[in-house]
Amino acid sequence: MDKVDIEKMTIEEALDYMELPHDANDFAIDEKFWKLSKKYRGDKSPESEEALNELSAVYNIACGRRDEALRKSEAREKAAKFLGKTKAEWKNYFAYSWFKILIIAIVVISLGSILYGALFKNRYDSALVAFGHFNVDSETLGNKIKSQQITNPYISALDMVVPNDEGETKNIYADQSLASVMTMEPSVIITDSMTYEYYYSYLADVSSLYTELKNLLPESQYAKIEPVYLSEREAFLTSKDYLLEMGLIEATENEEDYSPESVCVGLRIKDRDAIASLGFVDLWPNSDPDLIVSVYSGTTEYATAKEIIKNMLQNMA
Repeated sequence: MDKVDIEKMTIEEALDYMELPHDANDFAIDEKFWKLSKKYRGDKSPESEEALNELSAVYNIACGRRDEALRKSEAREKAAKFLGKTKAEWKNYFAYSWFKILIIAIVVISLGSILYGALFKNRYDSALVAFGHFNVDSETLGNKIKSQQITNPYISALDMVVPNDEGETKNIYADQSLASVMTMEPSVIITDSMTYEYYYSYLADVSSLYTELKNLLPESQYAKIEPVYLSEREAFLTSKDYLLEMGLIEATENEEDYSPESVCVGLRIKDRDAIASLGFVDLWPNSDPDLIVSVYSGTTEYATAKEIIKNMLQNMA
């Protein structure tokens, strides 16, 4: 039987070729294939290789693999494609390549941070990092924090989703992005109530700042902020499972290793109009919007941080 006949062969004809009944199951087809192919295996002559290739082609037809491949090919041709791949193909690609993509993302983010430090940092007189489940209009926020001392602020905003009960999906690269952004050594951090306990180490004790602001802000603005207290132990208990998953702590660590003393780690804003006026749009579906403003624990520019926070709180609605 020549190649043209095999290409046009039906499943029934393939079963006839293999001397099998038309109701043969997959097991019977496999058994017959291996039995028929025995006489060709090990024989390197062109005739035997051609006969084995023919038998293999017939076998693929008999067990339905050829028709299934044709159906998939036709479906792929009809499917919408992006950069040459269908949605299913991109899904499989990311499923099997996520680790390589993660490494590439980390490298790109790190290089971006290095370039920022080398080329751009000196162009800015301050930096602010906002991370939480929100969108941020950086231009609006930048205008709120400017003053004679703060003329060219750098603002970086990240949409962060921590473990939650609101059905929100985490961005798998968010932690790497945040770690890279923090190398910019910001003066001020803005986050939200769902997020701040997972990043206790980034938050400075701002109890003295809260006291100072009473003399710096109009009474109406000061009334819109409230201190947020958190202990190292409370933060650990909240984030323990998450930190274990990220490999940031050892399984042997327990709460006794952390201080139970509560400190003022931020200033909470709950007024919807005030939050909106700063350029923030909350994305948590089931929680009231809020912001937590703090000084970065690693900053060496406390005066700059205080100026930024004072300007922002004075200028919010």
